[in-house]
Amino acid sequence: MPRPIRFRPPRVVAPPEVRWMLLRAFGPPGAPFPDPVEPLAALAAARQFEVSARVASRQGRARLAAELGEEVAAVFQRDQARAAALGMRVSALAQEVAGAAAPLGIPLVLLKFAALDASGVRILGTRTVCDLDVLAPADRAAELQEALLARGYRSSGLPESEHQLPAIVHPAGGVVEVHRRVLGVRPDGGASATAGTLERGGLLLPAPGLPGRCAVPVPEVQAAHILVHGIGQHGWWPDSYSLLKMVADLTDLGFHEEDEAFRRAAGLVARDVSPAEAEAVRRLCAALAAGADLLAADAGSASGEAVLLRHILAGRLDGGYAAALRLGFFQPQPSDRPAAVRLARSVLGALFLTRAQVDAIYGRPRHPLGYLGRRLARPFDLLFRLGIYGARTVRLRLKPSPPGPLSRHRERGRKKG
Repeated sequence: MPRPIRFRPPRVVAPPEVRWMLLRAFGPPGAPFPDPVEPLAALAAARQFEVSARVASRQGRARLAAELGEEVAAVFQRDQARAAALGMRVSALAQEVAGAAAPLGIPLVLLKFAALDASGVRILGTRTVCDLDVLAPADRAAELQEALLARGYRSSGLPESEHQLPAIVHPAGGVVEVHRRVLGVRPDGGASATAGTLERGGLLLPAPGLPGRCAVPVPEVQAAHILVHGIGQHGWWPDSYSLLKMVADLTDLGFHEEDEAFRRAAGLVARDVSPAEAEAVRRLCAALAAGADLLAADAGSASGEAVLLRHILAGRLDGGYAAALRLGFFQPQPSDRPAAVRLARSVLGALFLTRAQVDAIYGRPRHPLGYLGRRLARPFDLLFRLGIYGARTVRLRLKPSPPGPLSRHRERGRKKG
């Protein structure tokens, strides 16, 4: 029996501003929107789901000014300019990392944002990006990392992952993550892809304009990576990773069409993303690109694309649902390790934090001994959190979810009027 979609979101009561955001970020430019929207709430929705730069890029300032007013349109444009600046910084990082790898004879494969940009996808200024992801041969990844550290990069203090070395930080800002494999993308159905398996499979294309031996994955591999990164790795945490980025990247790659390229991309990640989930993502991309209003038509629709959209929205509009999803920590994740080993290592990683992780989760302690205190308290904090997440899960199943914060904002506005 085919695996179904793994998420069970509640009914979502989305205000017009959220529906407007989806139409302006993905639908035909200038398509009419039937309902009035409150300008600041529309901006808040676009920022909450991290698509304000995309909206500005697709609609233009004049059209936004006509709909929302000049002041709000200017804010959208500033978000687009900031996204473009961050994208150019990542492009500059790619040049520098390639320059460090070239004299060492280390081949590089660009991933994620850098790969899309180098492939000619119009992505610069459409969304924010904070790091450069590159894939190096597994036996030379550490050598590349050391070369970058010798150039002044510093450790982020974060631990390494199964598929990548610890992130490092450029002296002027910007993060570089050196990958050893593309986790969850499996060209032969077995282990995750490495630079070598991609090259031997003819799944790489030259990356023009970069020194040394630089390449990008072919489009179906890029799409597969975007898909497994969104659904497989971050699907249970839509409040910390906006899954609309996945929708945007796949749409811009053209993978909302049901064709052979889509089937190949879905096949590359079939172990970690079910065919039903891959098809739901594709259909969601197609529906949004066509300007379909999946929320207005039927908020309780059981179609795969409607379920996925409710999951994406509820993950940020409904705090109870977002908390319940935290138990996804115990669900299967993309990995080349046995399931029990992966879970054990994940639990240990959650228990024993580095200083950088303590700073990110709890804030920097006033005294160095504060790190010891946080580490000693960590097991009890996790148990407390698990209790909350479990209670939220039970509550979610027993009664309907309340409207999210944007819905409440809309209701308050109506009462005042």
